[in-house]
Amino acid sequence: MNKKIVLCIAALLIVFSVIMYLFSDSYALFTTSSEANGSITVPENNYCLNHGFDRLSDCILVMENYSNSVEDAKEYISSKGNGTFSQMAPTITYRETTTEVSNSNGVLSTTAHFTLGSGYTFNSSTGMFTLTNYTNNDLSDQYIDYYTCGATNGTSITCSTMYQVKAYTVSTSSNGTTTYRITSAVRHNYRAVDALDSEIGLYASSDNDGSTYYYRGNVKNNYVSFAGYIWRVIRVNGNGSVRMIYSGKSTSDTGSSVTIGNSAYNSKNYDPTYVGYMYSEDFALNTSSNSATSYYNFSENVRYYFGTGYVFDEASKTFRLSGDTIFGTWEEVHDQAISQYPYTCFSTSSTGSCTVMKNVTRYSNPYTATVKLISNNSISYEATLNNTTSSTIKSVLDTWYINNILNKTDSSGKSYASYLSDEVFCSDRSLNSGSGYLLSPTSTYGAYRRIYQQKVSTLQCSQDVDKFTVSDTKGNGKLTYPIGLLTIDEASMAGGLYNSVNTQYYLYTGQTYWTMSPSRFDSRYANAHVWRVHSSGLLYHWSTTSASGGVRPVVNLSADVLISGGDGTSQNPYVIMS
Repeated sequence: MNKKIVLCIAALLIVFSVIMYLFSDSYALFTTSSEANGSITVPENNYCLNHGFDRLSDCILVMENYSNSVEDAKEYISSKGNGTFSQMAPTITYRETTTEVSNSNGVLSTTAHFTLGSGYTFNSSTGMFTLTNYTNNDLSDQYIDYYTCGATNGTSITCSTMYQVKAYTVSTSSNGTTTYRITSAVRHNYRAVDALDSEIGLYASSDNDGSTYYYRGNVKNNYVSFAGYIWRVIRVNGNGSVRMIYSGKSTSDTGSSVTIGNSAYNSKNYDPTYVGYMYSEDFALNTSSNSATSYYNFSENVRYYFGTGYVFDEASKTFRLSGDTIFGTWEEVHDQAISQYPYTCFSTSSTGSCTVMKNVTRYSNPYTATVKLISNNSISYEATLNNTTSSTIKSVLDTWYINNILNKTDSSGKSYASYLSDEVFCSDRSLNSGSGYLLSPTSTYGAYRRIYQQKVSTLQCSQDVDKFTVSDTKGNGKLTYPIGLLTIDEASMAGGLYNSVNTQYYLYTGQTYWTMSPSRFDSRYANAHVWRVHSSGLLYHWSTTSASGGVRPVVNLSADVLISGGDGTSQNPYVIMS
């Protein structure tokens, strides 16, 4: 064969070999898949290991831009600036959809009125509907073809699902309670039609330990396989540890499968202390300090008992009526109640008890009363911060940790707990307004100001008493195990936004789940509220602590944890080295 031809063929083979090397073992910027017996195998991306980045925290950073060093990675991430927390990430355009629905038991039902509007608007940027020309009234033929969010309080006029009334029924029980059921409706919903990944990947901020790097937007490379479960990385903490949120047993899991079950945040809700991840019931009988407040937590079509007096049962910590009583709806008996029978639990039983007694002082309308709240409540704001009792959800997390982390080992016999570090979980009870311990006026907390009012976020915890840790070196030392929950600030930084549907960012699951951030104690309902991530992905502050919601554990891997492979994608999660 001609010598020149041989040399050309050899040169071509060398070039081909170099190209194959660059696109496989060394850089592995692209992955291929091959099928065998119907299964798909995705080759491992070895960029980090091939370049000497075997620590998980380092690998996360350099994989953002395939950097040559951790410092280069940090410089690149910082150059992107901070996220814009007044906007969700990614930026999504929504289109309205409609479906006809019917149910003889009620598509929606209430013993109160509905808030009904003759029209509505749809925001294609947030996926939210807003009632127009609305009124609060009982269902009647007059309101056929009107729209409702299903709310009954006259203030919730914005929602992610709107109903147009097509048919209804009215029934009255033996005790005089009237129930209204919408039995046929057109349901208006949203559908994402476009998403602009204007903010995606890692961004830089600061926490109590230094510079932190958090994931934002429609992230697809923050999966970690650890302890037999899948986790999503929230951020690299300021000390290099890695914060992760539970995400089920498979990277394809969603909805309830990415939780460990449902729980109340706290089984009680009638005092500001119950917004705490831990709390203290340092209570005293209070008959005068709570100010007069508008009260909504009853139905105008239900008949209640009102009495001339009340008693407090010290053993059960509840109130009940005493003396003479009358029975009727607030509309029917309000004049007589105010003048002669001013006390009520808003109970349909004459012997019914309540945790907060209402002293009615003024009639506003059939579903609103001005009341003085009589309570057995916290003696001071400082008392609510005494972390002596675990919340309901903390007990659930602790039990899960014992069964799934503490008492289990990896293939080498090493305890999964040994991979974790003790980092701060912030349950921010810093006050924004109110007293923080009286039932009225309403008290609001730090995250309410930031997320709802100002549209800003922080990863710094302002009060030492709210820094939940196992050791008292960097926090309050009140935890038994190094496990907690997401904060609403972390959810905001991940791409969530108050009152905006987001089905595209990595924390969206299609199910409502708890954060550990207090929102407020609302005097209008005498209820404590904690933030949740809603099933539509929006950030929701109107969640009573006694309501049920999903539980997603959060843990922190130590800064020195190593990986044995993976690129963080759903096909190839980072695998922790045993």
